[in-house]
Amino acid sequence: MIEQNISAYKRQMGLDYEKLHPKIQKRFDFSTSNNIAFVGKGIMEKIWNGNKLAVLILKILSKSNILFPKVGENIEYEIHNYPYIDQFGREVHSMNRVFFFEQEEQRFDGSATYSEIKKHIVEYLGLDHRMVFEMELKAENGAIRFTSGRQYAFFARLKIRVPSLIRGNINLLEWYDDEKKKFYLDLKVSSKLFGPLFGFNGWFDAEYIDFKDRSIPNKFKPIREEIRE
Repeated sequence: MIEQNISAYKRQMGLDYEKLHPKIQKRFDFSTSNNIAFVGKGIMEKIWNGNKLAVLILKILSKSNILFPKVGENIEYEIHNYPYIDQFGREVHSMNRVFFFEQEEQRFDGSATYSEIKKHIVEYLGLDHRMVFEMELKAENGAIRFTSGRQYAFFARLKIRVPSLIRGNINLLEWYDDEKKKFYLDLKVSSKLFGPLFGFNGWFDAEYIDFKDRSIPNKFKPIREEIRE
């Protein structure tokens, strides 16, 4: 039997996890069993969005800290991953991304957990968990690729599947450069109907934090937790 509170990435990828670069393996080896949290700090070399309709969609999503419409180059960036147990007893880790523009910061928040039902990681988007998607993982030449699968939105008691024609398809590649001794990432979000929506690429350095007290910074705590997957 696999431990419930080992890294969700190890659980989903199994032996393929060993195909990842050692730095990438360490990067995603956070759980409540090892009491390690991860903070990355670096620069987004480019942040872009799509057409006017894409910008409108991003403005709506930004109200829940799910993507945002601002664009720019050489923007300071942080990624925070804190493992914790949610109110439903699940092993969860935060996915808090902060972008420091000159006038204000923008956020892209989420919470991820390994689904015993779907045998995949699912990520709830925003601090209010109003959306969720199934996460696919793949090792590629030492890098890790994330792609999104089925997506759902929650409205009161309703759980609505987002049609594949309009959903935002996430494609993220993250890798480690041995020469530059930095982590790199390249994110693209697109829709079959609306085309390219949003993306960014850049680099960051790693910091591993002792997280025995499991106290997530207040600004990263979900304001609502969702049990439906």
